[in-house]
Amino acid sequence: MLHGHGNDIFNATHPVKADFSSNVVPTGMHPELTAHLMASIHCAANYPEPDSTTLCKAIANVENIKPENIVVTNGSTEAFYLTAQLFGNSSSVITIPSFSEYEDAAKSHRHQLSFLPLNHLHKSYKTTAKCLWLGNPNNPDGSITASETILSVCHGNPESVVIVDEAYTHLCDSHESLLKLSPLPANLIVIRSLTKAFAIPGLRLGYMVAHRVICEKIRKIKMPWSVNCVAQQAGLFIVQNHQNLLPSTHALVAESQRLQKALAHLSDIEVTPSECNYFLGQLKKRTAAQLKETLLQNHGFLIRDASNFRGLQSGHFRIAANTPEQNNHLINAIQSWLLT
Repeated sequence: MLHGHGNDIFNATHPVKADFSSNVVPTGMHPELTAHLMASIHCAANYPEPDSTTLCKAIANVENIKPENIVVTNGSTEAFYLTAQLFGNSSSVITIPSFSEYEDAAKSHRHQLSFLPLNHLHKSYKTTAKCLWLGNPNNPDGSITASETILSVCHGNPESVVIVDEAYTHLCDSHESLLKLSPLPANLIVIRSLTKAFAIPGLRLGYMVAHRVICEKIRKIKMPWSVNCVAQQAGLFIVQNHQNLLPSTHALVAESQRLQKALAHLSDIEVTPSECNYFLGQLKKRTAAQLKETLLQNHGFLIRDASNFRGLQSGHFRIAANTPEQNNHLINAIQSWLLT
């Protein structure tokens, strides 16, 4: 990991009362999952399964995919780095703005990089690059690329590998996972995260779905025991109880859109509409760094300064909707700052 990401509470200069910087669900870990992990902590006395075989089979059963097409990873980030390693010393096109780990992973394995604005990706897009990376839903703006577009790009570029990050699929009201489609193209890799919707980012748990040949090659370069036993236990419980543990996506998005509309009505702010629990805003005259520091210092609110996303500007910030009460406090705090 070259730069890292996520909420940076550990770097906060003031106590954080409400975290709007992380795209993890605001309700936190489900009590049933918490209880299960507390009861399972004894597993740490033994080595975990080297390749998370049991969890792999459980995911395959739920997704209606063969276990040979799945690799369980230490968060989606490990999947990015393993994929970049598999295709090391080649070339990558990375859509922008996007999650920084695509670029970091590709750089660490000596890819030649080029960048493509996400809104320039279309059905007839052609590339000579070995890898094409995109988030769907995208981070930081919550935009969605149609499945038909992605599949068309796969079919139109058979020598390239299309890598789709679906970390936020459970936090978006209108997104349909590519895993619902069958058969998947042989040059498509779908990467999923179990940390966002189930509020376990500290456990690091995800998986990738790809053609069996790609998965076989990934397993050969993946270090054993990269997914610890507690994370494996969490994954098994989530997979077996996911319908009960999933938050209400509709409620999350509805509150996000209420917050988006409220901020869009404030002077000096433009909001990019999003159908996810998070969205991108831009200050017209001031910087996101100024807003972040003021909110943290005066209110204990932490937002994401998004100016370091490639393709964005100093005024860009990202917010993940929190509880209605906290969101109202945030609106008032930003409004007061804009009036100063």
